Amino acid sequence: MVLKSVIFDVDGTLADTEKDGHLWAFNHVFQQWNLPFRWSISLYRDLLKIPGGQERLTYYQTQHPERVSLSAAQIAEIHQMKTSLFIQRVWAGAIPLRVGVRSLVSECYERHIPVAIATTTQYANVEALLLTHFGPQWRKIFPVVVAGDHVAKKKPHPCVYHQCLQQLGVAPDEAVALEDSAVGLTAAQQAGIPTVVTMNIWTYHQRFTGALGVLTGLGTHKDPAFGRGPRHWGRYCVTPKLLEEWLTQ
Repeated sequence: MVLKSVIFDVDGTLADTEKDGHLWAFNHVFQQWNLPFRWSISLYRDLLKIPGGQERLTYYQTQHPERVSLSAAQIAEIHQMKTSLFIQRVWAGAIPLRVGVRSLVSECYERHIPVAIATTTQYANVEALLLTHFGPQWRKIFPVVVAGDHVAKKKPHPCVYHQCLQQLGVAPDEAVALEDSAVGLTAAQQAGIPTVVTMNIWTYHQRFTGALGVLTGLGTHKDPAFGRGPRHWGRYCVTPKLLEEWLTQ
């Protein structure tokens, strides 16, 4: 099978955005608003099961009405402030790419394999990350970007992937999606796209049934990632060639 596109999720897959990005920014805004709570790492890990920042805060409010009572407009304002702070963190260099991302993207670009983005996060966040890490030519490297504010329904609904495939002009089985969570895996699977999961500290405990591969990361040639099965055990550096091999198995 010839690989015709690699589609990246963003938060937790393309970059380590959560702890020093979104979580930090949320707690900073909570403090500015004098809200009587902060989100811990363990709580935030659970909240990440809810896709979307506004949705996450809305869910938290329904679970803890004694702690917070915000209108939809206030939640939207908090989320916009959070987004602005997150982007400032990106510009400051506080949000690194995950190990192996740059090399995989570069290899795909050299082989003329389009690299796309399919994410729940807002387009402004994606633009800041890609401009920071790939420079002003990022639109040539990532010709298709579909973000959460481009679609009616967020992951685990497959809408973001359907739109991505349509813009790429490729069939689902001609692409590989890279995700880090069970929610993202479900979205890609429902769109029919073979998916490799690169776990992280937020998602290692989740189940990834049916994934093409489950790894601790993308790895490098000097420091390969660990494959956690059930289909691929061992140590791997994810390359376009490896993804094509997995597609044909």
